Amino acid sequence: MAPPVRTKDPAVAQGDRLIAVDDLPPSGVAEVGTAEHGTLAVGMAGDRPFAVSNVCRHQFAKLGRGQVRDGCLECPWHRARYDVTTGEMVSGPKGRIFGFPPYSKGIQTYTNGVAKLRTFPVELRDGAIWLAS
Repeated sequence: MAPPVRTKDPAVAQGDRLIAVDDLPPSGVAEVGTAEHGTLAVGMAGDRPFAVSNVCRHQFAKLGRGQVRDGCLECPWHRARYDVTTGEMVSGPKGRIFGFPPYSKGIQTYTNGVAKLRTFPVELRDGAIWLAS
């Protein structure tokens, strides 16, 4: 069964403080609701914090329900991977249908041309991920 399309009970940011690193799930990423930017996918890629838009450019899955693998944010539905520092899709969707190489590469090319993930500057402070001012 695919994860739900709608965000359900995201963590809630406290001003610019997004989430404590210790509150991140084992996947390394969480959905965090903010007053200014809506719901973001927030987490750690290795020792680097990140915050990016929460919607996969392929079929609109919630990226905050995905996981961090090899320093990239992986979509929970079709495993497209994103560079969290640039918002670029580094590998297209996978699977029986969506993993067809020309289709997957086409989605990746389109996404990187006109629809990269929005990235937000963040920093680690006091054991938490904060939006940088």
